[in-house]
Amino acid sequence: MNATHRNCPSSSADVSAPPLRVIEGVATTATSTVQPRRDSAPPSGTRVHVKLIGKAPLMMSLVEEIGVVAATNASVIILGESGTGKEVVARAIHHASKRAAGPFVAINCAALPETLLEAALFGHRRGAFTGATGERLGCFRAADGGTLLLDEIGELSLRAQVRLLRVLQEGTIEPLGSDRPQEVDVRILCATHRNLEQMVAAGSLREDLYYRIHVLELRVPALRDRRPDLPLLVNHFYRVYGGNRHEIPMSPAAWALLMNHAFPGNVRELEHAIHHAVVLSRGELIDVEHLPADIRARADATQGRAPPSVRLAESMKAFERGCLLTALDATDGVKSKAALRLGISRKTLWEKLKAHGIGHSDQDETVAIPSVAEAGGAGISFSY
Repeated sequence: MNATHRNCPSSSADVSAPPLRVIEGVATTATSTVQPRRDSAPPSGTRVHVKLIGKAPLMMSLVEEIGVVAATNASVIILGESGTGKEVVARAIHHASKRAAGPFVAINCAALPETLLEAALFGHRRGAFTGATGERLGCFRAADGGTLLLDEIGELSLRAQVRLLRVLQEGTIEPLGSDRPQEVDVRILCATHRNLEQMVAAGSLREDLYYRIHVLELRVPALRDRRPDLPLLVNHFYRVYGGNRHEIPMSPAAWALLMNHAFPGNVRELEHAIHHAVVLSRGELIDVEHLPADIRARADATQGRAPPSVRLAESMKAFERGCLLTALDATDGVKSKAALRLGISRKTLWEKLKAHGIGHSDQDETVAIPSVAEAGGAGISFSY
C-alpha cells in the first residue's frame, strides 16, 4: 500500500517534494527526499515509520490512546501547547487507521487570511475571483479518501465555521465559483492550543461545530511533564543534525543545562537548541557557549541557587541506555556489530547491557530487542 502526505495543492499538478524535515520534534521518515506535509508515495515494500519518542508515563498513555482512536472514523481534537507535536500525533492516527493508504493533508488555519483560507480549504474554479487564473483542488478534495488535519482550528472565522459545519454534516463541498456540490470522503482531525470551551462561551466558536469536531480528544503533554524523555530526544536530534554518530560530544555543563531548562517552547525548542549547538560547534564538543542565548541566560540567572532537582547521574544513565538500544536496533541485536558501532569492546558492551537489564546471556551473540514497554520508550511504527 502507498500513503501520501501533502500540503493543500494549488492545482492538481502541485506535487513537488522538498527534503525531509522533522516536524515538532518527532521524526517522520519514508525516503530521504520526502517532506511529510507534501505529496509522496513510497515505493512498494518501503517501510514508513512514524515515531513518538519517549518513555514517560504520559507518552505511553498517549500511544495507547492513539491506537484506540485510530480504529474509528470519528473526528478527533488534539490539544496541547505549541511545539508539543500535535501534527505528528495526527499523522500517527492516520497511519494506524484504515485510511493509511490514502492522503494525509494538513493546513494551518492561522496562516492564511479568511478569503484565502476558504479557497485553500474548499478550492475554487477558474475566474471565481480576481486572480483566480486556474482551478484549485482545495484541501478537502486533496484529502478525499484520507485524513485532513485542521491545525489551529480555533482561528477559523465564523463564516468559515459555517462552511466547515456543512461539510461535516452533509459530506459535500462547494468550491468557490461553483454551485455544484461535490462529495468528499474525509476524516477530520483538529488541533489547537486554545481552550475551545471558553471560545464557545465567548461566541467565537459555534457550539454545533464544537460538538461535531469534539467527538474524541487527545492531549499531548508538554515537555516539562515528560522530563525522563529529554535524554532520548537530545540523542535523537543530535543524530538528525549531527550525523549518524554513536555518541554526543557534549560537556557535562552543557548537558546539565539542557536537562534543567524549562523548555517553554516544548520539543520544538529543544530541536532548535540542538540544531543551533551542532552548527556552532562545527561537529566538535558542544559546550555551554554553543547553546542558544535564552538557555544560557537561564544558567546565568540561576547561579548561586540550590542544585537542580534533576540529577545528572540519572540523566546520563537514561542517555546511555538509549544509545545502547539504538545500536542494538540498528544491528538487529547482534552484539559484536553493536559494540563496533559504539566504539567499545564486546566485554564492555556486555557489562553495560547487564547493568541496564538488557539481554540475558553473554553466550548469546544476539540480543532480543526489547519491546516498547520493556525498553521504557513509546513508539509507533507503520509498515507499507
